[in-house]
Formats: sequence, C-alpha cells, structure tokens
Amino acid sequence: MAVVLIGAGCGLVAVAFHGAIELLRALLLGTALGQSNGLARGALLVAIPTAAGALLAWLVPLLAPRAGGGLALVRKAFAGDPSTLLDARTLVGTYGANALSLGAGTPLGPEGPTVVLTSGFAAAAARFLRLPGRFVRGMVPVGTAAGIAAIFNAPITGVVFALEEVMGAASRGVLGGSLLAAVAAAVVEKTFLGGGRLLPAAPARWGDLRELFGFAVLGVLCGAAAGWLPRFVPVLSRGLSALTERAGRGAFVVRGAIAGAVAGLLGVVAPETLGIGYPAVAEWLAGGGSGPQAAVAFAAKLAGVALALAAPLVGGVFAPSLFLGASLGAAAGHLGQHLFPLAHVEPGAWALVGMGAFFAGFLRTPIASVLIVFEVTGDYGLVLPQMLTVVLASVVARRISRETLVERALGPAGARRPVEGSDPLSRRLVRDVMTTELKAPLAGDTVVAAARAAAGTRHEQYPVVDEAGLLVGILFARDLDAAILEGRHEATAGSLALPPVLLLTPDATLSEAALRLARAGETRAAVVESVVSPRLVGFLSSSDLIRARLHVHEEEEKGPSMADLG
Repeated sequence: MAVVLIGAGCGLVAVAFHGAIELLRALLLGTALGQSNGLARGALLVAIPTAAGALLAWLVPLLAPRAGGGLALVRKAFAGDPSTLLDARTLVGTYGANALSLGAGTPLGPEGPTVVLTSGFAAAAARFLRLPGRFVRGMVPVGTAAGIAAIFNAPITGVVFALEEVMGAASRGVLGGSLLAAVAAAVVEKTFLGGGRLLPAAPARWGDLRELFGFAVLGVLCGAAAGWLPRFVPVLSRGLSALTERAGRGAFVVRGAIAGAVAGLLGVVAPETLGIGYPAVAEWLAGGGSGPQAAVAFAAKLAGVALALAAPLVGGVFAPSLFLGASLGAAAGHLGQHLFPLAHVEPGAWALVGMGAFFAGFLRTPIASVLIVFEVTGDYGLVLPQMLTVVLASVVARRISRETLVERALGPAGARRPVEGSDPLSRRLVRDVMTTELKAPLAGDTVVAAARAAAGTRHEQYPVVDEAGLLVGILFARDLDAAILEGRHEATAGSLALPPVLLLTPDATLSEAALRLARAGETRAAVVESVVSPRLVGFLSSSDLIRARLHVHEEEEKGPSMADLG
C-alpha cells in the first residue's frame, strides 16, 4: 500500500512540474511568439533564453549545485545515499531552475529533472515513513519508474527504463514496487491530464522489403549522430571555457548567456526547436511537414542541444533525443518518397522508427527504446524495422563513443550501477566519511606558522589553501621539517606545496575513491567542491574507507532484505 501511495505522489509531483513548465512557457515564449512585428519577435526569442541562461548559470551553482544533475544524479543516489544527494535544496532547485529553463526555450527536456523530482520524493516519503535505509535506496528506481510512467503514460517503459538505466540488474522487490508505483503514477496522470497519447501517431505501414534497407541506413545515421554527440560536447565545453576564461568567476554566467543566445537565434530560424518540441514531433509522426523543414530542425536542434549541454544549461536529454530521431527520420522519409516513388514510403513511419533509434543510440537502453515508441504512440505496426534500427543504432553509437553523456557525468567508476550483493562502498559517498576538521595552512603562511598550525598532528601531508579556501597544493611534512632545519624560516607554505596527485569530490562513491587511490598509489586525497572550483572541503584516507566498509556491513546485517519491498 505504501508503494502505491508513493507512486501516486510521484504522479502528482510530475503533473505539478509539467504544469509549471507550461505556465512559464506561455508567459515567456508565448509572449515572444505572439508578436506580430517580426523584429520584436526575433529580439524577444533571443533575449528570453539569453537572460534565463545567464540567470540560471549564476544562481544554480550558488543555491542548488546539483539541480542540473539529471539521470547522473539519480544513478549516484542509487549508488550512494539518496538523503544526501536528493535533499530538499536539490529538489526545490531542480523544480524551479528546470521549469524556468524549459519555459524560456532551452532546447532540452523535462524527463531527467522529472525523474530527479520523483525519485527524491519517493526516497523522502520512505524516510518519512521511517523505513530502513535499504528501503530508502530502493525507492530511487521506484520513483524513476513512476516519473517516466507519469510523463509518457507508459508504466511498462518506466519499469524497464529504471531497470536498464538505474538498477542495472533485477531485484524482485524493487521491480514489484516499481510496477505498482508506475501504474499508480499513470493513473494520477490520466486523472489530471486525460491520459491520452503523448505523441499520437497516424497508423503507419510498410510493405516493401526495399524499405528495410532504408531503415537500416536510418539506424546507422541515428547511431552515428547519437554516438558523436557525447564526444563533441566535451570539446565544445573546453572551447567555451577557453573563450570565457577572462571573465573569471563570471565565466559560467557568460557561457550560460552564450548558450541561451544561440538557442534563441536557432529558434528564430526553426521555432520548433525552442523548448521541448513535442508538437513538432507529433506533426512528423502524422506525416506532416516537409523534408527540408525537418532537416533544418534536426541540424538546429542538434547544435542547440550540444551547446546547451556544453555550457551547461539545466534540462534533460529524453525529449531532445526523441526530437532528433523523429526529425532525422522524417527528413529521410521525405527523401525516400522522391527517390523511390513506387515504394509508397510514409515519412510518418520513418519519423517513428528514427525516434526509437536515436533514443537507443543516445541513452543505450534498447529495450526501453522499443517500448517507449509503442507505448507513447500506440502504434505496433513497425515492430520489425524498429527493432532493426534500435540494434544498429546501439551498436554504431557504442563503437563511436563507449560512454553516454550520463556515464561521462558519473566519472571513472560511476558508470557501474550497484546491485544487491555488490561492493558496499558503492553505496556510500566520500562526503559521508571524509575528515572535515583540517589543519590547512594558507599559501602565504611562513613555514614556522604552518608548523605551529600543524602542531599536535601526525599527518604526512597537509592541504594548502588561498584566502578564498581554494586548494593551492599539498605540503608534505618532510618538506616542512627540512625547510625549518635548513633555516628557511621565511619560506611560504605555498612555495613548498606540490600539485595534488589526486583530487576527489564529495559526491564520488567510496568504491570510486578506493579505486582512484589505489591507481595513484596514495593513501590520502584532498576533497574539493568540484574540479572547476577546487574549494577544500575535506580529506579522505584509506583508514576512512576501512571504517566505512565495516560500518556498511554492520548496517546490512541489521537491515531487512530489499525483496521485502514486493
């Protein structure tokens, strides 16, 4: 019963979030698109996402740094501690920041943020009900399934996506709970929004075997585009960083403004690329539009999404992948009509097949990709070509880029999802066990002052920070002692400090931290807020890892089985 109520609550959260997006879109983009004067219309279409991008780039890191975490944050929460990662500040920030971002026309989607909100709500509800810690962690995929079900009115897809993207392996209790929650969320969505198809498609048919060759080519094209995007975004991000480095601490704001401005300019050329873009997708699925219009929309959306992710702006990647696949498929379908007039090519069918193929190549969830097309559109007439393109797109994308953007955001070890019986350190974060009471001399301190600050400790190394608390380097005790013995009393801690061999972040899992310490041959590592802003927040040692492992084993011996969720 508790799982059903939590699923219904997730449905309400999803409905409220999408209502906020639509309200802001009507107030912001609706005002711009309603202008009769073309110049005023274009100016507003550029100004609104530019202002939103700059504002969010300033506020999000300051008020809710994890508000743009999306699926990567959900995966980390399942791997670690949901109460820490999906806290109230993160959830409120995710709601507000993403609603404004998408309402202002950022070319991303609402699904990732929705899953963060529903997973966070499910975990919070479990804590409110005073369920054991393992139940709380199990609520993360339950909330994911409910969120997807509420968005797309697709409970089966929700459960399968939670399995493929979050859990990585089946757990009877979590799967049972996910299905109950997904159904409850879909019922809530039907109650408030009518429960119609999100992307209704015209009945599509194919009967010419020659089309299978065309579908195969489409699958390869979708896989190539979906595979190159994760490789191109980091390159673009480095370019933006180099372009804005002179802005100093305001670099994030400048990058956000640039990404917003480009999104607006692209929106002037192709208005359907602004925001989520589902009306355009529905038109292509119905066989509407033209080949050039779909091709221009694909190119504009691809550029806008790449820049938005590189900046980065807040938003999800579900809707963009569906948009890109549908537009590429529609363009290919219209081209096929001209090339093969006797084959009775239906562009709507090609749009539908392309939508599933790009989704599979981008997110690497082949089963969910097939299911989401069928559940969202209600069209089961293209099973064979859909399965063919999904397989080809997945293989091609994997050959081009081994990791998805979500996996890149997780870091070196974060792409591996923990399952029941896995390394217990994969379910705890660095922030949970790191030492925060530090003897950290300032870079300008003399060695004498540094020695006084370190008095009473027996550490082999000390972090050195500047006046702002940013890590400058690591001062080894042997170098400090040598400077004092040699009479170099005026030497500063900063001049003796060496660059850190290894840096960790608080959100890294302990299994990742242990692996990186072992590879670096280190027993201690400094913990900073982020690599971009290396503000010192703690220190992690191998002793901390040993104590954490013992603590987790003790907790698991006391706690109930996750199968009890079912």
